[in-house]
Formats: sequence, structure tokens, C-alpha cells
Amino acid sequence: MHIYVGTFTDGFMGGAPSEGLYIFDFDGDALRAKPVGIARDVFSPSYLALDAAGRRLYAAERQLDIDDRTTGAISAWSIAADGGLAPLWKIASGGANCAHISVAPDGRSLAVANPLGPTVALCRLGADGRPDGPLRIARHEGRGARPRQAEPWPHSAYFDRDGARLLACDLALDRIFVYRTDARGMGLPPGPQPFAQVHSGAGARHMAWSRDGATAYVANELDSTLSVFAYDGESGSLICKQTLLSVADEAQAEGNQPAEIMVSPDGRHLYVSNRGADCISVLAIDAVTGRLAHASQALVHGRVPRNICLSPDGRFAFVANQLSGQIGLYRVDGASGTLAYAGVLCEVPNPSCIVLFDSGFG
Repeated sequence: MHIYVGTFTDGFMGGAPSEGLYIFDFDGDALRAKPVGIARDVFSPSYLALDAAGRRLYAAERQLDIDDRTTGAISAWSIAADGGLAPLWKIASGGANCAHISVAPDGRSLAVANPLGPTVALCRLGADGRPDGPLRIARHEGRGARPRQAEPWPHSAYFDRDGARLLACDLALDRIFVYRTDARGMGLPPGPQPFAQVHSGAGARHMAWSRDGATAYVANELDSTLSVFAYDGESGSLICKQTLLSVADEAQAEGNQPAEIMVSPDGRHLYVSNRGADCISVLAIDAVTGRLAHASQALVHGRVPRNICLSPDGRFAFVANQLSGQIGLYRVDGASGTLAYAGVLCEVPNPSCIVLFDSGFG
């Protein structure tokens, strides 16, 4: 299994500066990671996304050029049989500080969030896998209740199950925006329900879909909560049906900031990385309602778990501990979802995102 680790090359948040995008081979029997290489022609490739076929890796880079902070970048690589990367192309992301990227289900579009745009952008891909035409851009406006919410801050963007709509979390506006992806023209038109609201001051950061695409789970960074939305794929409407803490109790929630959120491959559990409490929360997903219930927690044995990723077979979890510069490895109990710490898998300066690919599971 190939492991790709995105990082901050600029020492963001006081972490050690990294060299780029790190590549490892993971041996699940020996529980070891062998370094394959580093893609160095990048500037803080802080979020990564893989196409469904495992042929291309995409990155959201904070800057297009080391001397130009006015725009981030979208970059693409082809993946070799040994997991190595060959650069394909790089373009401006349509706004500064590009922070998140996702791939449409059909692999023909990319979406990015640019917090300092403040914009969300859609990039169409041609049959050759290269950008096809200009970016389609939506610009956010407004402010939220907290001092940190003085300007819009689109933090992430996700396609729905059939790729007809794009949902974007804005941390400052406490909204999940819904955009149509099928419209012609230069912009990203809103859906019939232009946005859904999380509670004031929550800070919608990242999102994860249930296995059937009918429920959206949102990690709210500023008040350590999770919001659960019913999603109608035909109309694109969102209705909030539950809000709960991202950690076990109020004491843990004080000063905590959830970062990444992920549904297990079997759809039975939700995992949340918590910065501050420095733990991973495991929540059970009700198979009928999609509602959440806290099941267990696991310490990360590091500092600031910015990202978590599960292997395609659901046997392992990998955690990027940003400020301790390490990737933690866990065994996953398939029945309960509980995480058992297996140690530090490898050291990577300022890790921010992990993606995995194994052709045996693809």
C-alpha cells in the first residue's frame, strides 16, 4: 500500500519546515513504512486527493510560487507502479492559501477551497486529464459572530455522490454552501437551497459523507462540535438533525479544535481528529437514522492531530500529528471501531494530510 503525506513546507503553526510531498510503502504484516521518495517541487501541499482509479494524485498548495502569496495552486501527478510520482501540471487555484481539494466521482472535475480568496473553485478536466477551460469560481461574502470570523473562510469543498453539486464549508460564515456543477458559464451557481446553517460561532471546517451519501457530517472547529445533516440528493437540500460534541465531555471540549472527519469504509463508524484534546474520537453511526453516538477515544501519542485516514480494508488508521512530526499507526477493531495504538509509523516534518492507495483494494 502506498502512503502519500502532504505537509507544510513553510513551517506553518510553528512546525518544522518540510521538503514537500512524502511517499512511503506500507507493509501491513510487519507494520513498517519504507520511504520511496519526496516530491519537492511544491509549496506546502497541505491537502491531497486521489482519483478513484489510483492513477493520479492531486494537491492543494498554499502558494503557486514561493515569492507570490496572492494565489494558491492545484497540482497533479501520475502514480507509478512503485508509488513514485511524476509531475503532470500545476495551475493557479483561483484564490490565496489553497487549503482543500476533492475529486468528482467521475474523475472529470476537481474542487478547491481558498480561504484567502475567499473562494471556492471548480476545475474541469479533459479526456487527457488536464484542465479544460478556466476555473469556475464562487466568492464568499459576510462575517460571523467571533473575532476569528471577521472575513469569509471557505475551508473545504466536496462533491455529492453523483457529482451534481458541490458542498463547501465556510468556517467564518457558519455555513455549508451548495453549488450546482452542471451549469455552463464562468461561475458556480447556487442550488435551490443556497446554503445550510450550523449554529452561530461553530466554525464549519470539514465534512464527510455517509456511505449512502444521504447524511453529511460536519466538523465544527471553533466550538468542538459535530453537525449531522440529512441530505436530499435530488434537491440538494440539507436539514440538520443532530449536534453533539466532538469529544466525550465539556471538559475535553474546552480549547479543543476538531480537524479531520472520516467515515469508515464499512460505513459503521465516524472518526474525528481533535487538536487540543489530542485524541481521536470514534462514534457509532446509526444504520437507520445516521445519527451519532460516542463509542470510544484513542490518544494520539503526539501533538496536534491534523488528519486521520483509514486503509481501504478498514484494518488500519493513520494519524498525522502535525507539531510532533510523526505519523501514528493504529489497528482498527472491525466490530467496535476501537483504535489500538501500534506506535509511530514514520517521522515526517509538519504533516497535514494522508492518502492511501493499494491496487488490491482499488
